Amino acid sequence: MQSSDTEELQRIPQLIQGPPQLPPLIKGEKLRSGPYIITVTDEMVAQRERENLELYKAWVREQRRRHILPEEEADEYMGDFKEAAIRRSFIRKVFCLLTVQLAFTIFVISIFMFVYEAQKFMILHWYLWIVAIAFFIVAYCAVSCSVHARRTPPYNYIFLIMLTLGMSYLAAFVSVFYSVEVILIVMGMTAVVTMIIALIATFSAFDLTMRPGLLMVVGLVSIVSIFTVLIILLFTHIIIFRLVISVIGTLLLCMYLYFDIQTIMGGRRIELGPEEVIFAATQIYVDLILIYQYLLLFVGFFHR
Repeated sequence: MQSSDTEELQRIPQLIQGPPQLPPLIKGEKLRSGPYIITVTDEMVAQRERENLELYKAWVREQRRRHILPEEEADEYMGDFKEAAIRRSFIRKVFCLLTVQLAFTIFVISIFMFVYEAQKFMILHWYLWIVAIAFFIVAYCAVSCSVHARRTPPYNYIFLIMLTLGMSYLAAFVSVFYSVEVILIVMGMTAVVTMIIALIATFSAFDLTMRPGLLMVVGLVSIVSIFTVLIILLFTHIIIFRLVISVIGTLLLCMYLYFDIQTIMGGRRIELGPEEVIFAATQIYVDLILIYQYLLLFVGFFHR
């Protein structure tokens, strides 16, 4: 602070409270931002100090004119992962719920793969995949955008069931066009890829949560590339483009899985709060099912 500002502050009667300030940040402190918890960095601390300095200067100018101080606003930030036990309990709930979702999805895929009547029903009522997509979009948007929907029983479980039903049917709808051998290979590949990414995300020093902008740019570029290739496929019959789509989609989903696992495991700049069990399970589940579908497209290219 400048010396003139400090001298001016000392002239103000002691009964008047100090200038309104934003809560100071401490490196390593946890801040809540929607469903995530952000870890404070040195840049954030410096930025908060600059903001408080500007507030102080504005307050000094106001005191020169009026000598009146508005009521100071207070704000508190609580860290929910201060205890390791809370984090372990959160992780255990998320992966237990995820296991149930994946087991149900495998069960649905098995029914449509091995039961002829179920396959016939799916072919005759092909339009049901549109209903499944609608279930997925409604449930996913509700869980992602509404705090009430993802935290309040029974609504959070209703949306979770809707999402699981929709994704399971879509996974089965895609799977019936391939042989059992291809399905087993892809399931194994998905499991291996998931375990590798989980280990790297947990123990690697590279924190993807510190680079959400990079993730957004890569995601936008990948989505635009996929849609461009799809449009080309509408007018051509270049089969290699399917391989391109599968590779781009798989790499993109692996990045999102890496990010989501780090937010769940904690200890990073951005992490999920312990009450976001439904949101966390939804994110990982959607990542895994989409990775499975893109890997299915990839392996299916070589088993035509």
